[in-house]
Amino acid sequence: MKNLIFVVFLLLFTHQAYANRTQDLQDLEARVHHIESIWLNNHQVPKDNPKRKNIFLKLTEDITDVVLSFPKHAEPLILKSAILLTMAEDASNFLSLGLVKEAKKLLLKAIDINPEANHGAALVTLGVLYYKVPSWPISFKDEDEAEFYLSKALAVNPAGIDSNYYYADFLIDQGKEKQALPYLNKAINVKIDPNHPDFMIQQREQHKAKLALSNLR
Repeated sequence: MKNLIFVVFLLLFTHQAYANRTQDLQDLEARVHHIESIWLNNHQVPKDNPKRKNIFLKLTEDITDVVLSFPKHAEPLILKSAILLTMAEDASNFLSLGLVKEAKKLLLKAIDINPEANHGAALVTLGVLYYKVPSWPISFKDEDEAEFYLSKALAVNPAGIDSNYYYADFLIDQGKEKQALPYLNKAINVKIDPNHPDFMIQQREQHKAKLALSNLR
């Protein structure tokens, strides 16, 4: 499990604007955004920093409270899955597997509630996990399931940087480089979100590197 490349660090978690927000929805939005900001600001803390584990344990507790307070909303479930996947990178192989499986359950639940939440982030993440994790009996790798969820993510967000990039990455993983090219190019040419310029520029450079390494030009 140690060498998995988790989509979690590349997903676009944007500050959601809820239409006709009630006070409860404003509270949900504020709490999710606060926890999300702490997560994004700390995911690059060195793994040997003793504070890192405590930071993410506290974030897990905080987002669990939000999940329990707003059981009919997908956004807290998606964010909790992202935090668990962050923790999985640091854990032993056995613990990492458990965290990934728990994240999978949260993502499936989020999709049942609202597959379009966070621009289809749960669909993208689940699709990536299905082709990045090891095969049974170690884990749940399944290329058919991966294609199913990544295709659904594209249907939800056809112009998204993540939905296009990870569908392309999946196709390359399957040896379908030529089919991947239009999706990879679309990911590279997505308009930069002014709310996350540095994050998206970093993504774009990583995707360009993938294009170069794949000999798809």
